[in-house]
Order: sequence, then structure tokens, then C-alpha cells
Amino acid sequence: MWQHLTANLVAVALFVSGWNYVQPWLEGRSQKFRLLAFGCIMGWGALTSMLLSVELRPGVLLDFRTSLVATAGLFAGLPGALVAAAFPLGYRLAIGGQGLPAGLIGIAVAVAAGVLANRIMGQRQPRAWQVLLFALCVGLAVFVPASILPQSTAPDIRLILPLIALNAAATAVAGLVVLHTQLVTKERDLLRAAVAQAPDFYYVKNMRGQFVAVNQTVAAHNGYDHPVQMTGRTDFDIADAARAQILFGQEQRMLKSGEGIADFEEQLPDVKGNLRWFSTSKTPVRDVDGNVIGLVGVTRDITAHKQVEQALLEAKNQLSYALSEMSDGLAMFDAEGALVFCNEQYREFFPLTGDLRVPGTRLRDILEAVTVTGEQVGIPKGHEREWIDAVVGALHTPGEQQIKLFDGRWLMLRTRPTEAGLALVVVSDITEIKSTEGELTTLSNQLAQLANTDPLLGVGNRRAFDQKLAGLVADASRSDREFALLLIDVDSFKAYNDRYGHLAGDECLRQIADCLRQRTRASDFVARYGGEEFAVILPEVSAAGAIRVADNLRAAVRERALEHDRSERKVVTISIGVATSAPAARHNPTSLILRADKALYAAKAGGRDATRLAEPDVGFQPIPLPRKA
Repeated sequence: MWQHLTANLVAVALFVSGWNYVQPWLEGRSQKFRLLAFGCIMGWGALTSMLLSVELRPGVLLDFRTSLVATAGLFAGLPGALVAAAFPLGYRLAIGGQGLPAGLIGIAVAVAAGVLANRIMGQRQPRAWQVLLFALCVGLAVFVPASILPQSTAPDIRLILPLIALNAAATAVAGLVVLHTQLVTKERDLLRAAVAQAPDFYYVKNMRGQFVAVNQTVAAHNGYDHPVQMTGRTDFDIADAARAQILFGQEQRMLKSGEGIADFEEQLPDVKGNLRWFSTSKTPVRDVDGNVIGLVGVTRDITAHKQVEQALLEAKNQLSYALSEMSDGLAMFDAEGALVFCNEQYREFFPLTGDLRVPGTRLRDILEAVTVTGEQVGIPKGHEREWIDAVVGALHTPGEQQIKLFDGRWLMLRTRPTEAGLALVVVSDITEIKSTEGELTTLSNQLAQLANTDPLLGVGNRRAFDQKLAGLVADASRSDREFALLLIDVDSFKAYNDRYGHLAGDECLRQIADCLRQRTRASDFVARYGGEEFAVILPEVSAAGAIRVADNLRAAVRERALEHDRSERKVVTISIGVATSAPAARHNPTSLILRADKALYAAKAGGRDATRLAEPDVGFQPIPLPRKA
């Protein structure tokens, strides 16, 4: 009998483990379909358990069918429980016997227990201790069908107690495995969602060149509705054979050498046939033993950048051509440095010394007048004589010089010696050009700022955050400076979006971003970490100071009094995890983020609207953490 019951327990574990393998195939399906599929697998497991049951007396079966039926109810609610119960229910009706009423009642109790636990949990993710408590309750439920059996067929109390323990164990195994699967799936979904929001093309390939994961941008670019549809495909499925062969050979060489490809630019047609520029970087991915197991690639559309670059190049060429043909100011000096010829425009460029710039005047005399009148800006004080000698000495050397006049105008002086020993000087007003250069510099700075700013919230984006954190970590490892990292999550934000809509959700995030900006210093760095998560970097702040700042930020959000009737506090609140760097200690950005994320998880688990300080760093341990609800 005990061998059969052990086989029963193994069957339960086998079917629950099978759910792990089926889960990836259900990605992209509706939630209703996934719940029904889960119920079917649990129902098959329950049926298998009954096929391996121990027949204590004719019609009285001992098995673990209720553990899987109850587990289906716990994680899939009423629909999943009913689907799972249909399998053992039909079989029990078919075989009949004296224990039929007790068997049916046992299945009904399992359905009720699972559905009740599901309703109690609501939208929350069960915890391990809750699953164990549920398993104990399911085990004790064995008393219910046993109590209605006739005394002549009822199992002895010495058999009931082991059955309770085994049923509880089977339920615990099933529940914990399914719980672990859900946690891993949520972490994977969160990572994919974060990557999917990126405008760039992100993809991961294995050693055979097959896509393991891509983001939505890659899928849409190649004509697929969902990234999962590209799993297992290669470049031969999405590109012509010639290009696919080139990419495959390039990647295979990279995987063998272990050296990545950085910023490889190429021009390719998009889905509409328009030529666009792309920049690609690929890096080999290694396992814990250092072996190359695949590659990760990032491709960025740089068409706009190329267009701006080409426009600037064309403008520069046109400007150079125009300057080479214009004679706004023209002067010619002989071998002795005396002015031989000049036009009226030349004299008008120099209003303070224009009366001296007439044929016959030596360049040295003109320059001495310039130093006296202050017509040209930037002449070294106390070294006027050396400056004059340098200018006169360079008169018969080809060159160009930009000078600034007292009235703010900029002039371009181009000197070209002739074969006759003369020197031709062409002067052009480049004030507008200099102004354009300043505007282009300003525009470039603005573009750089936009590239590092979240367009919705006006704070730093994830790329800017990564760069800032990496810089501070490197600086802290070399100095006595310390800093703090705050990871912030909006409490129950999904419920807020469901209640008020996504437009209201965006406005809520803007309000919170405004709070963070107002309550932090100019030297602090505020960024959107992803979705409803924010990050704040506090340079030169101790742990106590960081806690004060975090509590101040939480108070600021509460003071906004943003209505949230699905929150326990009826207003929008935030939870914060705090991690600090020790002075002169070796850190890396990932370890700090993990510590802060773990502290944030503790703050969320402790009831939300809370601040938690991460434990001291004990070395980098890249262990995935359960994500926040």
C-alpha cells in the first residue's frame, strides 16, 4: 500500500513539474486559456493519481486527487478548479462502489478549499508560508470524506494520520512548484516588458544563430505580432539568403573569437523599402564558467543622426565654396609688408583703423594702431610687440585666422602668398557663422539632453541612470566619497491604471516625478527606472541622510493627495528601497541595484508606503529577486 501511495506522490510531482515545461508554450495566449490549460494538467494529474490509488476495501480508494484539484483552485480560481475536478469526478462516478459518496464529497471539498483560498488571496501572489498553511488545511480535509464512510469501511485512525501528512505533502509540493513557476514567469515578463519599451532593437541568439528572445521593436520590424513568434527563428527566416549568410558567418566568427562588434554601421531597407541607417553592436554571452553560449545584440536606427550629419557636411561644403569665391574684403601686401591694394569693403571691416589701411602703409604700422585702439580682442597684454612680430612674420605663409573685433563681429582672415612674392589677404565676415556654430553646439547639447531624458516625465531615463550610477560607483571605489541609491515604486499602480485609466496614470507619474525633483538637491539625480519605478542617486550622503530624504519624498507624495480609492490609504503612495556605498569599497552597479531592489521589496512586503534600508554589501551575488506586486 505504501509503495502505491509513494508512486501516487511521485505522479503528483511529475504533473506539477510538467506544468513548468508547458508554461513557455502558452506565452502569448489569453489568461483564460492559460488558466484552463493549468486546470487540465492538474486534472490529468488527479486522474493519474486515482489510477495509482490503493483500494482499501471494495469501492474505497486512497489517493492524492484532492491535492491537485485544490492546487488548481488556489492558482486558477473557480474555472481552473472545475476543469481539474471534472477528470477525477468522471472517473469516480464511472467506478462507483461503497466509497462513491465520500469520494465525491472529497473532490467537492478540494474545489471549495482551493476556490476559497483563491478568493481570500485576491490579486496578491501567495507566499510560501501561505501555500504550506493551505497544504495543511487540504490534508486535514481528509477527515471530511472519511467521516461519512460506513464504520465497516472507514480506514483506521492509524491510517488516517499518515494520509493527512501525505496529502499535505503532495499539496505543498504542487503549490510550491507552481508558486516558483509564477514568480520566475513574472520576473521574465517584467524584464521582457522593460526591453520591449525600448525603441532600439534588442535580441539574444544561441550558438546556432537562433533567436532566443527579442523585443517588440524587432518583432514589429520583421512583420511579427509578438516577440514569441520569432523564438527559434534565424536570419534565414527574415532576410534574403545572401545577407543571412553574411550575418551568420560574422556572428559565428565572433562567437569563436569571443570578441564583440561595436557600432557597425550599415544602410538597409525597412519594411516599406525605404533605405535607413542602422548601427549594430553585438557581444558574446558567457556562462558562469566563461564559455560562450550565445550573443546579445543591439541595433539602433541612426537615420536621423545620419541625415543631420549629412546636412551639416553639405552646409559646410557650401559655406567653404562661398567663402572661397567671395571678396568681401581684399588686400595685397608686398614682400616688405606694405599695403599695395585694398578695396573699400576691406577698410569698412576695420572702423577704428580703416583710415590707415590705404596703399603705402606698412602692416606693422597698422597693427600698432590696432593695439592702441583696442580694435581687435584677444591681444596678449604686455606682449603686444611679440604679437605684431608674429603676425608680420606669418604674412607670407598660407593660413587662416579668425579674429574678434571690439564690436563683437568675427572676421576670417585667409592669407595666400603668390609666386610674385605678394601676399593676398581675403577678409570675410563670419559673425553669423560663429553664431550658427554656437547654435549648433547648443542644439547638439539639447539633443544629448533629450537622449538622456524620459519624454513623458522630464527626468533622466534608464540610459542616463546607468551612466550616472556607473560613474559614481567608479569614483566611490577610488575615493572616500559615498553615495546612496533610492529605488522607488508607486504602490498599487496597476490598480490605479485599472481604476482611472492610463492617461490618469501618466499624469500620476508626472506628479510624482515633480515631487522628486522639488524635494531633491541640484546635485542629486532623478530618473525613471522603468514603468512606475523611479531611481534617485544621492551623492555624498550617508545612510541616515538617505533615509531622511526617502521619508521626505514619501511625505511629499502623500501631501499631493492624489486620489487612489483602491489603495489602503486612499491616496497615491510610494515605497522606497535604500542602498548605500561604503567609502573606498569595491562595488558594481548591479550589486547596488539588487540591494536597493531587495530593500524595496521588503518595503512593499511590509505594507507599502515605507522606507527600507538594504543590508550591508557582502559581495556581488547575482541572485534574481522576486518582483514587487
